[in-house]
Amino acid sequence: MAASVQKDKTPASTGSSSTFDLKKVLILLAAVAVYLIISNLPRPEGLSHEALKSIAFIISAVILWVTEVIPSAVVTCAAIMLMGLLKIVPTKEALSNFMIATVVFVFAAFILATGFVQTGLGRRVALKVSGMFGTRSDRVLLSYMLPTSIISAVLADIPTAIIFAGIAHPILQQNHCEPGKSNFGRAVMMGIPIAAAIGGFATPAGSGLNVLTISLLKSTANVDINFLQWTAIGFPVALILTFIAWWIVLKFCPPEIDTVKGLEDVAKQRDELGPMTVREKKFLAVFACALVLWFTQPWNKIDTAVVAILAAMALFLPGIDLLTWDDVKGRIGWDVLFLIGGANAVGMALSSTGAASWIASSLLGGLATAGVFVTLLVVTAWGIFSHYVIPVANATIAVSIPVLAALAVEMGINPALLAIPIGFTASCVFVLPLDPIPLVTYNYKYWTFGQMMKPGLVISLVWLVIMACAMYLAQMIGII
Repeated sequence: MAASVQKDKTPASTGSSSTFDLKKVLILLAAVAVYLIISNLPRPEGLSHEALKSIAFIISAVILWVTEVIPSAVVTCAAIMLMGLLKIVPTKEALSNFMIATVVFVFAAFILATGFVQTGLGRRVALKVSGMFGTRSDRVLLSYMLPTSIISAVLADIPTAIIFAGIAHPILQQNHCEPGKSNFGRAVMMGIPIAAAIGGFATPAGSGLNVLTISLLKSTANVDINFLQWTAIGFPVALILTFIAWWIVLKFCPPEIDTVKGLEDVAKQRDELGPMTVREKKFLAVFACALVLWFTQPWNKIDTAVVAILAAMALFLPGIDLLTWDDVKGRIGWDVLFLIGGANAVGMALSSTGAASWIASSLLGGLATAGVFVTLLVVTAWGIFSHYVIPVANATIAVSIPVLAALAVEMGINPALLAIPIGFTASCVFVLPLDPIPLVTYNYKYWTFGQMMKPGLVISLVWLVIMACAMYLAQMIGII
């Protein structure tokens, strides 16, 4: 990145400008007005005043999270404290619902992802698999998408997408794939983040959204889903969807070249890497231990977040010395950590005040007699297309799971059956590509939002059917 130019310390350059942003003020006033209006509406039968206020509060919070007129981390902290002041839930309860295991897991995941990149193992893996299916353009696309999906199943999506995009970009340049014009370039740079997002739900370790779903399911419905149960559903679905997404991307972006040149340079770079370094072997050993503990969780009973933070801590230990705090502190998404904790706290307020049960019976009560499969289709569709309304995945999960848990109780089915599809589809970030995952490759200028949304919509519709079928099958064979 180019060095920043030192500017004169005028009020404008130091950020002390008193520029009045009318749009931001109007959004803030709208969020406050929404809370005041809804919380003072006549209460429907069966809805307490605290429950009505919690509904008004979460709508206002989502408005501020989505628009980001105030930094999301600041909004989250304010929301936690205001719930006590507004007598929605006690402050002590709100704080306890903020500091959950999911926050620790995501914190650890950032550290592990940094170790994967810093040790050079990420680049080695990407070079190893580039061109693994040959030099035909469609096969080369698959050689980027499939490994991206598999690796993002156990590591953070964004670093995985960054690594593969970085390996793919020089190949596109060598093949004269011009940004904005090349169909092959568009397919590769859309395919990589799509695959990363799909692979992200394959195991609980793939995304903090997965762990947040598991955590909310436990806190709102007292239902435990372990690592192996989630993976037994998620990994096959992710694998199938990755191949389908590859085919759909090719249909929307048929490559203008038949054979990809320059893969011999990748092979040369691969040979120049030499044998695995001691640092790479150390990271691989630590991460392998974490994977063993995660997959044996039904027997060892060690929480996913505990394993993650122990693995992250191991990277700093004397004798291992793979990372320093300076290596990781700038790579941790602090706003993401705050948002996850805040989404849980606000979502739990819906549950504890009885608002979730009321919403479930009032708005979704008709689904209780519609049958499990139809309900799964409706719930999965909401999980996917709610991104048009609430593009913040954490907020979608926080709003939905308490309501769906209450609906499941009314239907007499396991709440996990309705909650897991929401956790999976929270990763469906290409119907409205404003998430950091697709934005990883957006700056390469090979695709536009409109171009991403077209294949994204078709993939999402296929995802909907596969997800409903997978959950129905999981119930039938006893995984859930």
